[in-house]
Amino acid sequence: MTTDKLSHAHLRGWLRFKHLTLLTTLAQSRNMHATARTMCLSQPAASKMLRDLELYFGFALFERLPRAMQPTELGEQVIRHAWILLNDLERLVDDINDLRQGGYGHLLIGAIAAAAPEILPAAIARLKRDRPRLSVSLQEQTSDRLLLELEHKRLDLVIGRLTHVSQHNLFDFEPLLDEPLRVVVRRDHPLTQLADDPSLEELSHWPWILHPLSSPMRRVFESALAEEGIATPANVIETTAIQATLQLLQSSDMLAVLPRSVMRRPLAGGQYVVLDRVIGKPLDYYGIITRRQESLSSATQALIENLREMAGQALEENER
Repeated sequence: MTTDKLSHAHLRGWLRFKHLTLLTTLAQSRNMHATARTMCLSQPAASKMLRDLELYFGFALFERLPRAMQPTELGEQVIRHAWILLNDLERLVDDINDLRQGGYGHLLIGAIAAAAPEILPAAIARLKRDRPRLSVSLQEQTSDRLLLELEHKRLDLVIGRLTHVSQHNLFDFEPLLDEPLRVVVRRDHPLTQLADDPSLEELSHWPWILHPLSSPMRRVFESALAEEGIATPANVIETTAIQATLQLLQSSDMLAVLPRSVMRRPLAGGQYVVLDRVIGKPLDYYGIITRRQESLSSATQALIENLREMAGQALEENER
């Protein structure tokens, strides 16, 4: 294996997309035979390609285990960049095909649940009025999953939260709104009949609908429990799906912890009640997240301007 310093110019001339495809496919399958079959190669040819890559980079990309090919720590970094480059290529092909067919490009948006029912629809609606032939795709998920998609260039921007301090090195973040968390139940829930507000310890004994442990909303909930020495509820359903949560609340005695913006319209319908208790501290501001040091398309910039305006209007309404 070489110990020479890598050269940008030499790497551009030597590296091929088939090398990147080999790395990402092997990272998924962890099996050289399956990878070779997927790429329509012989196994010896695929194995030689991997050896050539490792010789070029000067370190092992995968650890050869008895039953699997496990990426090494350095290999994980190379594979991460391979995904980014391949997704960038896929986006290039999609955009060119779209433009050839008379389209106006494609905007890929990721959003957390708190933003999806409040400011984002209005911002997208305004964008579509100005650019009716722009294709827009919206993915709703937790911040941790959306940021992985953004890093790998499967999204253009995310409306969410940074989940780790190190992500400031990868992304730019512009705050929009913060979110207090409230306990939500169906209107005729037994808890609504109590004269006094139940304690958090009492609430912990009820069945709950919660976001996964990796989500910022769940971490706020768990921190509030830990501060009072209360164990995590034993009876829990984990989901990020708002409609499923609302249906479960309506048909059971379950409780859910949700941000104010998500519940604004359901509460107006009269089927649900927000208990007086606020859970923990408000969630950190959610905001606009883009890849650092990367130029934005005109459509992305237009959406960001709309989001800023909608966030300002929402803030004014919340202060009334």
